[in-house]
Amino acid sequence: MRKVAVVVLAASVLAGVTSLAQQSAPYYLTGNLKDALGTVTTDKGDQRTTFFGMIGFKVVPTEKGLEFTLFELSLVSKGVPTERGEAGVLGVNLIDDDIAWHDAKTGRASFAPTLTLHYELIDRVKGFRTTKAQPEGDVFAPHTETMTGKMSAQFPEALKVAEKGSTYVDLEMTFDLSSSVVGSIRRVSLICRVVIDWTRFFTPALYLRIQPVFIGTGPKDPTATGKAFPELMKRATELWNRCGSVRCIKFVVNDPIYLNKPAYKVLETTAEANSLRAEVSVADAVEVFVVDRMNFACDWGGGACFSPGTASAKIVTCDQQLSVPAPCPCTWCPATCPPCPPCQTGAVNYYHLAHELGHALNLDHPGRPYGLADVTAGSNMEPSGFCCDNPNVQSAKNCRNASNPLLYWGRALCVGAPNIMD
Repeated sequence: MRKVAVVVLAASVLAGVTSLAQQSAPYYLTGNLKDALGTVTTDKGDQRTTFFGMIGFKVVPTEKGLEFTLFELSLVSKGVPTERGEAGVLGVNLIDDDIAWHDAKTGRASFAPTLTLHYELIDRVKGFRTTKAQPEGDVFAPHTETMTGKMSAQFPEALKVAEKGSTYVDLEMTFDLSSSVVGSIRRVSLICRVVIDWTRFFTPALYLRIQPVFIGTGPKDPTATGKAFPELMKRATELWNRCGSVRCIKFVVNDPIYLNKPAYKVLETTAEANSLRAEVSVADAVEVFVVDRMNFACDWGGGACFSPGTASAKIVTCDQQLSVPAPCPCTWCPATCPPCPPCQTGAVNYYHLAHELGHALNLDHPGRPYGLADVTAGSNMEPSGFCCDNPNVQSAKNCRNASNPLLYWGRALCVGAPNIMD
């Protein structure tokens, strides 16, 4: 569990507010950043860029005033040049913060958050943290860096809580590198105004954009890959909709991008999968590359997630998820992951993409072998083999722990409930 920052606003802002007993339930202020101009300081000097992202505050009226909790903060940029080359997609995401303060004279609240920093250059320079000792290698966990700094939030004068409507907050942020792996990015700074919306009792839905990438000349190509994607995406959407009663998580799917490069239809090595991933980079989406077959990846479950939990997260999978070949060497499955059903051949891997999208949302396998967020044993995040589908089970813990800088706020009807309420 991450620590949260708390700021107490002066009691003067409660003018006109009814009894505190009627306001015990929290209020929320949430908003998305778009085209926010900022500066990234690199080993090549200051670089101007634009950011998108989101911010979220929980607001609780108290006898002393309004108690603010900064619970969401993310920033994403397409990247900037460094001495080692282009940084690639850059993302920072809130992981930890300290107690904040408020100046009653200015109405300004100051936070001191800690954030995870990742950019694609880190993967190119350092590779991944995945170890060969794990029974399923479908997670290529990235090295990440840490930033700490200050964020000043200026709210309107005489701020009052509300169950609906909008207001604004002026943000001024400066984050410095505090834990380095590559060290090409030293500072991120940003000044912007964000429109934020009031809600009560629940937070708005969180959306993750998906960019499918198929191999072929276009949608009219009968030999193009991607035939399994609609069914895999349907099952993933259904499983993650079960988070609704805990934390609403939705997907938005872009139109497919087609690569007219037939050599990628059958992948024989990890190096080929890496080359495919480099072909498409969409800054605001998780790319899902679909090939015909991955002849080397039976122990991956026929697919994998690279740089999980970051703005650079990408998934490589194959149409064979719905046409599993026989025979398939997955005899290890019943012994090493008991929640799996008996290994079988045929159209069994319906929930493979739901599992890989869980990794993209920073979720680990049970036992946290890759150092990502904790998950529930027996849930969809249980590892599987290529002939052994991931469990059709969602958990409250999985829903709560999901995170990625690419998530953004939206409105949706969220009615599902997890199978496991842990």
